[in-house]
Amino acid sequence: MKGIASDTLKDSPHYIRREILAGLARHGYIVDRKPLERPSSDDVLVIWNRTRSDIFFAERYEAVGAKVIVVENGYIGKDQESRQLYAMALGFHLGAGTWVEGPTDRWKLLEMTPQPWRAGGREIVVLPQRGIGTPGIAMPLSWPDEVGARLRKVTDRPIRVRKHPGRARTEPYDELKNAWAAVTWASGAGIKSIFAGVPVIHELPSWIGAPAARLGLEHLEDPFIGDRMPMLRRLAYAQWTVDEIKAGEPFHWLLA
Repeated sequence: MKGIASDTLKDSPHYIRREILAGLARHGYIVDRKPLERPSSDDVLVIWNRTRSDIFFAERYEAVGAKVIVVENGYIGKDQESRQLYAMALGFHLGAGTWVEGPTDRWKLLEMTPQPWRAGGREIVVLPQRGIGTPGIAMPLSWPDEVGARLRKVTDRPIRVRKHPGRARTEPYDELKNAWAAVTWASGAGIKSIFAGVPVIHELPSWIGAPAARLGLEHLEDPFIGDRMPMLRRLAYAQWTVDEIKAGEPFHWLLA
């Protein structure tokens, strides 16, 4: 028997708590426990994003060498079979955390083919997010207005701001139809933009999509249009289907 797997997940279908606990139990962990007062290095904590309410618990576990699994909605949303994907990494979200890329091409297993890079387009589309998470990694709440002001100083292109859809989980593709490039702090919508063939400028250096995008507004007119597959293959090991999570597959890599 391994250690104890504690969590702060809400017990509702949206947070797939039961499936996560089932996957951890398959790996020999004692599950369904609140965060421990005195965790050991063999224990695990599972949290949804790394919100202010969970930072204290996460730091308590990390201080003794225990692993903290951060869960969120998947970066690409759904696969070709419309199965919802969920992101998982150690420590942090958005690429600031760590995970293992296995030898198998998981992206190929997802059967998702990126669209060719956009040849035209006129607009700059700003893709904000909710700004939930750890300060310094989460999007600053002032960022949408602030980046809009900076964009107007450096480009004559039309600027479109796509409001975050909240829990509606609507996709950004309609707003990207006339896009030259998308600008994001570090959003999942930015990953979907790359997938749709729209180049992305980002402003969080550690963003998971960074290897297939460019950092900084100075690249508006020379965005990345190179090979996306190394980023997508690595990203595939940071997001999983419900069935894979229930079977414990992501924990094989995260808790090895």
